[in-house]
Amino acid sequence: MDDDKRSLIKNLGLVSSMGISMALAIAIGVFTGLTLDRWLGSSPWFFFIFLFFGIAAGFRNIYIIAGREIKKDDSGKN
Repeated sequence: MDDDKRSLIKNLGLVSSMGISMALAIAIGVFTGLTLDRWLGSSPWFFFIFLFFGIAAGFRNIYIIAGREIKKDDSGKN
C-alpha cells in the first residue's frame, strides 16, 4: 500500500474516532440526565445540564485526540 492510501486510511480512522467520541459523550450525558429527571421528577433540568456536560466532554475528547496527533506529527518531523 502506498503512502497516500495509508495516510488516507489513518485520517479516516482519526476523524471517525473523533465522531464516535463526541456522539458517545453526548449520548451518555443525555441518558444520565433523562434517568435523573425520571428518578427525581425534575424534568427537563437534569437533561439540559447533562446534555451540556456531554457536549463539553465531547469537545474535550476531540481536543485531546487532536493534541495527541499534533504531538505525533511534530515529533515525527524532527
